[in-house]
Amino acid sequence: MEQKNGINYHKNVFNPKLDLNNIHAEKLWNKTLGVKKKSLYGKKYYQNKKNNTVIINVNTEELKRRLNFLNQKSQIKILKYNSIVHASIESYLRMSKYIGKIISLSDFFFPMFEEKLENYRLPKELKYLAIIESNLNPVVTSKAGAKGIWQFMPETGKIYNLEINHLYDERNDPIKSTEAACKYLKFLYKKIGNWEFVLAAYNAGPGTVDKILQRYKNQKNFWELLEFFPKETQNYIPKFIAINYVMNYYKEHHIYKHYFSPYQYKYKETILIPLKQNISLKCFALNLNISYQDLILLNPQYLVDLIPSGNKLRLPKNKIFLFKSKDIFLLKKNT
Repeated sequence: MEQKNGINYHKNVFNPKLDLNNIHAEKLWNKTLGVKKKSLYGKKYYQNKKNNTVIINVNTEELKRRLNFLNQKSQIKILKYNSIVHASIESYLRMSKYIGKIISLSDFFFPMFEEKLENYRLPKELKYLAIIESNLNPVVTSKAGAKGIWQFMPETGKIYNLEINHLYDERNDPIKSTEAACKYLKFLYKKIGNWEFVLAAYNAGPGTVDKILQRYKNQKNFWELLEFFPKETQNYIPKFIAINYVMNYYKEHHIYKHYFSPYQYKYKETILIPLKQNISLKCFALNLNISYQDLILLNPQYLVDLIPSGNKLRLPKNKIFLFKSKDIFLLKKNT
């Protein structure tokens, strides 16, 4: 997402006095994953015990063949080989533990991403943008103030109806932010009409792309204009092609899934429930006999523990019978 000087809403909105149990969504989410402050993956990493060594290098002709196969199936038709893409792929392959964790997290997020992308008639490969943007961490904050799994800046988030207040930051909400990302990508494609430049605009901002295209009107090939983009954007499209490749061919490189996903439930196994009275998330978890960490993982948008009535909570469907039997908090169900 476009990088600008922005507000870090965790610093400005989060008020410890409002948080009755001293809960900070980002810290708790990272603690649940076992994430170090400056690490892409946790202290301990459990990977399937295979005798096969990870294959870091890939033959040029074989890589061309595989990318061509992916591109034929693709709706965006930009999954093509060049030496920059090759280097980016091998860079990802060297991070096999990181890829293993991403594969594990994708089990929860990708079905939801694909559903939303299909609803907006967008290519499903765009789900891989979220890996580049946030490593599938719904509460990550960039130095520039971009936030959430799709890394929305506050200004862009507000344009796409992502609310930010002292209770919650909807940029952290995976479902609402995915809806917003779909609308934004749809807007960019309608405006630009070329997926390489659309991805560049998602990273650097549409203004940057407009200026370059206006300056070089006779050139419509992204790779020919590569040097005129910011350094981060020059790497962005190769990264996108590389992560497409790695997520489709990780088994061929002897990379395997993380044993323990932090998500105990699949997206389809959850449901959104409006609340009819104020609740404490910690007390609520105890009442429904659900792990407090599971509750936080399913509702990363909340910045405080006390949630006022009228808000909504995502819960496992198998907890609804407890919900009804206790006759608490329930108004109606929303999928």
